[in-house]
Amino acid sequence: MKRGAVATEYLRELGPTIDCVVCVGMSSDQVEALVAAAGEVPVVVYGEEIPPVPVDEVVASDGGVETLVTRVAKRVERRRERDALAEANAKLSALNEYTRELTGCQSVREVSDTVVEAVTNALGHGRVVLAMRDGDVFYPYGHTLPSEPEVKIDVDDGVVGRTFETGESQIVDDYAEDPDQAREVPEIDSVVSVPIGEHGVLQVTTDRTAAFDRRDAEFLEIVASHAAEALSRLEREADLRVERDRLHAFFDGLRAPAVYVESADGETPVLREVNSAYRRAFGDDGVGRPVEEAFPTAVERELFDERLDEETVVRRRIRRETTDGPADLTVGRVPVPTTGLDAAAFGLYVTDVEFP
Repeated sequence: MKRGAVATEYLRELGPTIDCVVCVGMSSDQVEALVAAAGEVPVVVYGEEIPPVPVDEVVASDGGVETLVTRVAKRVERRRERDALAEANAKLSALNEYTRELTGCQSVREVSDTVVEAVTNALGHGRVVLAMRDGDVFYPYGHTLPSEPEVKIDVDDGVVGRTFETGESQIVDDYAEDPDQAREVPEIDSVVSVPIGEHGVLQVTTDRTAAFDRRDAEFLEIVASHAAEALSRLEREADLRVERDRLHAFFDGLRAPAVYVESADGETPVLREVNSAYRRAFGDDGVGRPVEEAFPTAVERELFDERLDEETVVRRRIRRETTDGPADLTVGRVPVPTTGLDAAAFGLYVTDVEFP
């Protein structure tokens, strides 16, 4: 209960912490001063007179205090719903930048750091653990814990195991009473835990009971879904690099002339590599030059430029000058799995051998 100038000063200083202002038996000047200081805080007048300035609601005193309490409660509820929506929108906006960063991460460590930063900075959670799966155990790959944790846990144990096994988010209001409590941790009372695909689990903990709700889980799920896609992409790229390395090893050992052509960032395809058999057969290798300059025949330029991104093996007959004179050859373009490139292919030159 505040009166006069004290009420106005109180509202100016503590407005963000106040849900509603109720003016009871105040003069018009006092109501006007409170409305000016209230900003976004709703103002309800209880009495018979209509104030000279706009207020959120006027409750006639003949309706009784119960009516006043009901109206104020509704105002407070609407205000809190509006604030919660504004907070959610602010968090979504803050998360947007981090989700864009996740799509471009080039390592698991970068993904982990971005996830932890998103949860702490955008969502405002202080205790975060990114548990990554390593065979049959989880280990804390990224975290904001005060010291380096050495605890590992089996994939079917604890809240983390339940999250991973069910593939569903878990909200634990009282960790000490949870049937899957893996170990006693005094500073953990509430947990929200979300899966990151087949890669691991993202957890946030606090020392307050019943601290998390479904909305907290939904925000973490947004982060986790982008992290899962980033980690899956990195795995696919790693597999492609292994396959590409195998192809290059095969390429280097071929006795037949062979070339490697690639196109990156929408640029003109370029002859990147040739094997020693190509140099022996044709002399000048043209490595590092655009396809239209590196190959003397229109057929080769078509195969390695206009048709570079086709996913099937293509064969063509050409006549080309070699170090031993003109020769009739079959050139085949073989597509190569790519990572970070628009398209890539090997070219093989043979005389009397047909491609399968």
